[in-house]
Amino acid sequence: MATPAGKHSAVSPRSSGALLGRGPRTVQELRRLPVVPVPADGEAFASWVDRTAVAMGLSPGLAARALGLEYRTNDRVPALFGILPTPASLDSLRTTTGLQADVVETMHLSRYDGTILNFNALHPGYDKPLEHLLGKQWLQLTGSRACPHCLARSDVWPLWWRLGIAAVCPDHRCLLIDNCPACGIALRRGANNTPGTLLRRTHATLDLRECGNRQPNPGRPRNPTVCRQRIADTPTLPVPEALVAIQRRALAIAEGAAAQLAGQSATGSDWFAALRFIAALARLVVHDDELAALPDAAAHALAAVRDARHARREQFARGGVPDPGAGPSTAAEVAAILALAAPVVDAPDRNSGPSYLAMWASRLAKDRVARYHKSDPLRHLQRPMVMDEMMAATIPPHRRHIADDAVPASTLAFRHIPQRLDPGDYHEFLAAHLPGAHVNNGRHIASLALARHAGAETWAQASQALGLPARSRKTYARILQRTPEPEAFWEAVRALAARMTDRGLIDYQARRTALSSLREVPGRALALILKPTGQLLTWQRRRHAAGWLWEHLTGGQAADAPTYAEGWDGIKAASVAFARSRFHAELPQEAGHALLSWGRQWLASSGVR
Repeated sequence: MATPAGKHSAVSPRSSGALLGRGPRTVQELRRLPVVPVPADGEAFASWVDRTAVAMGLSPGLAARALGLEYRTNDRVPALFGILPTPASLDSLRTTTGLQADVVETMHLSRYDGTILNFNALHPGYDKPLEHLLGKQWLQLTGSRACPHCLARSDVWPLWWRLGIAAVCPDHRCLLIDNCPACGIALRRGANNTPGTLLRRTHATLDLRECGNRQPNPGRPRNPTVCRQRIADTPTLPVPEALVAIQRRALAIAEGAAAQLAGQSATGSDWFAALRFIAALARLVVHDDELAALPDAAAHALAAVRDARHARREQFARGGVPDPGAGPSTAAEVAAILALAAPVVDAPDRNSGPSYLAMWASRLAKDRVARYHKSDPLRHLQRPMVMDEMMAATIPPHRRHIADDAVPASTLAFRHIPQRLDPGDYHEFLAAHLPGAHVNNGRHIASLALARHAGAETWAQASQALGLPARSRKTYARILQRTPEPEAFWEAVRALAARMTDRGLIDYQARRTALSSLREVPGRALALILKPTGQLLTWQRRRHAAGWLWEHLTGGQAADAPTYAEGWDGIKAASVAFARSRFHAELPQEAGHALLSWGRQWLASSGVR
């Protein structure tokens, strides 16, 4: 904790000109400050800096420089202010206030990294506009929401008010406010044209319970007008107890508490991934009748976001529509998302999701057929596997055409099914039943259908049974969309299973296990294979040959071969991928036959067919 340091000289507004500079290191001489407020539990760093400014009788901008906070190219706001403490700022704060690094770090949004936020790409040396890197994160880069009742009794602004899930005050059971009712600017934004800027010039005492935003002053451009609206006087809207409960749980999970999804243990990251996925679906296809049970403010906010997206989609046919998974812009929209998500995340199992989840999936599939979206609008969103399972399980029986026809077989087991069906078998049996599907996608779908035929209850279980990577899993909606005649499709699947059984089943799982140890083809063997082609033997080609065998003997993707799981002596991943595709494209057919023959012999030596 910070304590008064009476033996050190105080910093006054009059001496700040000699103390503060404008060079690369803006604080030329750091001093131990005489009085520093003790950070409150859960307080935001910007709030603590403001309280320090009041205690010192300085503007927030001058107080930040007296504290020694690091400034870089932007001299209006410290580097990564309130987002992530930089090493230089931590060192300076230790000198000027005595605050330890762990205390400072808990006041920054990096506190929530790994649950609701993902700062993997962010490091203290980052020096570009944060909008480029954190624009899709569920947080407020500048500004904060607020509870007027909380500010009526304290001038501390909690850190969680800056999170994208901040909607309801659990203590006062009211909706948080977003904008100042007087100036109309987002709370704590500073100014519309220069968001996040710390005020340096002011002749009035800073009141942390007032708005404090600045508006242009035509008469005195260097001294903008400060909004004096008392936030505590702003009226609020009450919310139901159920919404308070889901807000409490979301905040607890953001802090690292245990989470559950559909009755299963889940990480905080997965829980919030499910929340973002539900939000994106709702913004795309939610109907007014599904919003009827929500508080009026929440229903109107989400409906407005949906309508705005649809309007922009019609206006900008080739793009210009915001990412459906972006952070909510208002507390009312967050409240709607939390209310819609509660029945999903609180379901006792994957078969008990709300009915509107299936309707959303169906509407999105229809939009894809109508070409409202050129590609899957949710393709960039991470979502837990249980979400796919719930969407498939909640399809009403009269709509589940394909799944009802998937009669389990008695001879074909999961281990006998490749991750992607052989190209010859696919074109002979199933290509005609998946019109418009890319060959690779069709081969994936065909293998999943075989797994359903072998006993998988859902498409998600079929994907897991075949050991498919998460990025390769195909959803039920995609399969349903590609199958115009379900009965004929499943008849072809049964015929294919019979053909595979008649010619002798192959244990693809055993092949994957055996080939997991083959990181490169022996040079002596590959040299004989490449010699007729004129290609030189290199260690890179030995590895690419192992990846080629993985693809042709297991049906998996070459990129997922074990030989690519480890680093390639510092070679960039993009270069490795380019060389891999070139090896596959340039390998002559005769050399491919020879390499495949060698691979089968290698498997046979291990007792694998």
